[in-house]
Amino acid sequence: MKRRGPPNKHAEAARAAKQQRLEPNISPGPHNAAETLISIAGGQDAQQVLDAESIAPWPVLTLLIDDFFTYIHPLAPFPHEPTFRMSFTARQDRTNRGFLALLASMIGCLVASFPRTARLHLKTQQHGMKMYPKAITLIDRCRTVALEARGPTFYSRDDITVYDAATSYFLGLAAAYTMQWKVCRRFMAECMAFIRELGYHKPRDLGSSMFGVTYRGPSFNHVEDQLGKRIFWCMFVGLRSMHQLGSHHSDVVLPPPTPTEPYPELPVEVDDQYILPHQILGQPEGVVSLLTGFNQGIKIYMTMNGLVSVEVSYGISTLPFNDQKAMLEESLQAVKQVMDGLPRELTIELNGGAGNSQAHGPSGLHPAGPQAGGFDDSNGGLHYYPIGFAGMQPPNLRHKPSPQLQRRRLLQYEIQKANIYASQLATRSYYVERYLNLRDAHREHARAQAAQAAQAAQASSSSSTTTTAAVDTSTKSVAAAARQHAAAKQHPHHPNHPADPVDASMTAERELIVQHLLTVLTSISQRSMEPNGASLINKIRQVASTLVNDDPKRKGPVAVKNQESLSRFVEILMRLERVPPGGGPGGGAGVAVGNGDDEEVELRSWADLRDYQVRFLQGGGFMNLP
Repeated sequence: MKRRGPPNKHAEAARAAKQQRLEPNISPGPHNAAETLISIAGGQDAQQVLDAESIAPWPVLTLLIDDFFTYIHPLAPFPHEPTFRMSFTARQDRTNRGFLALLASMIGCLVASFPRTARLHLKTQQHGMKMYPKAITLIDRCRTVALEARGPTFYSRDDITVYDAATSYFLGLAAAYTMQWKVCRRFMAECMAFIRELGYHKPRDLGSSMFGVTYRGPSFNHVEDQLGKRIFWCMFVGLRSMHQLGSHHSDVVLPPPTPTEPYPELPVEVDDQYILPHQILGQPEGVVSLLTGFNQGIKIYMTMNGLVSVEVSYGISTLPFNDQKAMLEESLQAVKQVMDGLPRELTIELNGGAGNSQAHGPSGLHPAGPQAGGFDDSNGGLHYYPIGFAGMQPPNLRHKPSPQLQRRRLLQYEIQKANIYASQLATRSYYVERYLNLRDAHREHARAQAAQAAQAAQASSSSSTTTTAAVDTSTKSVAAAARQHAAAKQHPHHPNHPADPVDASMTAERELIVQHLLTVLTSISQRSMEPNGASLINKIRQVASTLVNDDPKRKGPVAVKNQESLSRFVEILMRLERVPPGGGPGGGAGVAVGNGDDEEVELRSWADLRDYQVRFLQGGGFMNLP
């Protein structure tokens, strides 16, 4: 039927509008191959915007990387510093997504462990503090960039590398420092899975190949081999440290070594600049490698293998009391022997007192002279400037303690020294407290058994109707004597109590731990504790809290004499831990620093610690003990 008259424009427009509302809105695609290629190229350009400067401006990134290798690398010696710096300078963050993920995870870990360094460098930028008003904001941004750089197909790849394992480790460590425990366990389990997949959890001849399939690549790379071992041993130290604190995570399991499945070799004690892909050069004579201090921490926690092996197998409580006691005594002696032969650069004179060491004491703790805002070290010429005094720093000291590399190395030795002695004290305290708890439980059990035996004897005597009064009196006297004998047996200071050399050794060791703890507390300064404070301060505070809050019956004269000093140190250390209110797992409230009030509180806490160190030493330290 033909339409009559001219077309009705208004009706046509109404019908078109109705059809557009009813049908889906499909955007027109490209009409030819040229437009298609342009569209794909445009999408790729949008994706390639993600690079290192998505985190922070390049000058800030450069300073943060320098800080990472100065403060974090001594305790977590990966990645390979020369290789990483070459890639960083070449801007591989724009072309290598794996490198970008590693870079982001390293910065996130640094900020979580040492938030004031990021605050310092961001203040040099015009809008730096507005970008990241709190440290947790920067940490979350680093994690986001790392995961975006990995991409959605990351877990379907076959070519997992040791750098992917390092990325997972740093992401997990940053989550631990911000008290995000579920996220921490997830990334740590992922790191361990990568290490096992690459075969670095075993010696090379056992883990490198199976049925002709090579797991570490066709050509052996010494750099990657050493990095894999370092990551494995970092995982080992972290898991054993959590074991001491009572945190047993079933999703990150590291069984003790066995003859059929031993642990890998310790990393070679050679600094990064002497490790090449095709060979490992010798460490210069007279220069202590940073890997020496790293391996020392491993040896401390290796003394736990015997206990962990029994607990994993069938539980240590299944062993007789004397066997448990002997095992704890052997472990304690082993961890004390580990410190034999420690290089002078990594040694604190525990028995000589803190004030007798040239590198420590009041002069090394109290600021003096024109640099009253920084810590001065008369031994190494190191100067640490808190953020409140950043304006007095020369430009070349912003990211290095000194223009001389040797002074930077001395600072790294101090960081390792603090970690070694904090770890050794924590491990010794762990063995002693386990023994004391075991001993007290055993004595209580013996008392209960003696009381039950006495009650049974009394009940049997009273139920007899033919017993004479004299015999009844005699039986009660025997029961009373049995109870008295059992109580005397369990009282350590009673004349009838048998001498126990292990008990005497453990009791004396606890007194020694008090003395050594206070010596260490007065020997290490802010510059060596703060960069890794989430780990070091926690270890020291745990030991001190255990000594302060323990049963008064366990405390000897040294512990009683220094109760007030220990309590004061514990109070300051708890403030420095940056624990959120309630101590529960929060979203990183512990490092949510950024405004002036937070900064003042932090500086005041460090000043309180320094002042109390000085007062304790000026009061004579242990020289005033009776």
